[in-house]
Amino acid sequence: MTDVAILILRVALGIVIVLHGVYKFQKKSFLDQKWQEDYGFPRGSVVLTGILQVACGLAIFGGVFSRLAALILLLIMLVATYVSIGKHHEPFLSTPDGKGWDINFLLIGSLLTLIFLGDGKWALAGW
Repeated sequence: MTDVAILILRVALGIVIVLHGVYKFQKKSFLDQKWQEDYGFPRGSVVLTGILQVACGLAIFGGVFSRLAALILLLIMLVATYVSIGKHHEPFLSTPDGKGWDINFLLIGSLLTLIFLGDGKWALAGW
């Protein structure tokens, strides 16, 4: 049963993370400017983050190096959460009036769970 739970976690998490990475490529110009002006991140950090999210999301989805991919994504999510709390002063809960950092918290918990549990039996790494 644990392996089924890990598979469900990997598939759901992989899809969410890959789509977040793809979004960064679709909105590259806007995000590059926003990240540089609002956060002081260097140009190109949007592309690097997008590449890491797509690559690590696919690794998690397939169950190949899931722990390493989850660790990389955990670092990204910790920075994103710091920005949400420290720079935007967002509340915990997302509401119709604005974004919160509750989804970040959920992703961090999911990534930590995957780091502890690993790929599971139904993973490409096991074949």
